[in-house]
Amino acid sequence: MNNKIIKTLIPVVAVVVIFESIMLVSNLEKNVDSLTADNTNPIVANEAIPEETEAFGLNFLTDTKEMEIGKKYGVSVVLTPMKDVNLNAIDLYVKFDPTMVTISNLVSSKELAKPDFIKISDKKDVIATTFLFTAKDGVTFTNEKEISVLTFTVTPKELGSSYFEISTGDNEGDSVTMFVDKVTSKSLPFSSSRLDVNLMN
Repeated sequence: MNNKIIKTLIPVVAVVVIFESIMLVSNLEKNVDSLTADNTNPIVANEAIPEETEAFGLNFLTDTKEMEIGKKYGVSVVLTPMKDVNLNAIDLYVKFDPTMVTISNLVSSKELAKPDFIKISDKKDVIATTFLFTAKDGVTFTNEKEISVLTFTVTPKELGSSYFEISTGDNEGDSVTMFVDKVTSKSLPFSSSRLDVNLMN
């Protein structure tokens, strides 16, 4: 009797197990499909946003970085456009250490209009040059066409090291170098290098 019941139950249990297995596999496949669909457009945490492309590069050019006290050396600030752009104005500020060098003979580019002013600032540690372009369409700067915007003479007066760099503003928010776009009237981004020199006898 018991053997007959067991023999009868075994096929039934087997069928139930097979049925449950089929249902389990089916549900798993549905879950996988659901996850795949949800991940079509994944959310990226802290997605990096590309920086605005720089419009200009500014570099210093000189014959030597080894300068003797009392002698005179020429230094130029060279502007390299990274794309074609029209400007309304340029405010250029070159920072230096007046305790180490004397600056003289400020000369602006012959390729640009005469600057509205070009001088050593009242603070004595910045060369200030401003160009205001009055033409209707501003002044066009062509991609990769270098312009020597400013040239000046350096006379070392103390032993040691000194530097020249493009000022992006002092503690009071003054002496900010800017390239003002004709279209947007906004300041365009730029990169710049620093010139370090050795002063010796």
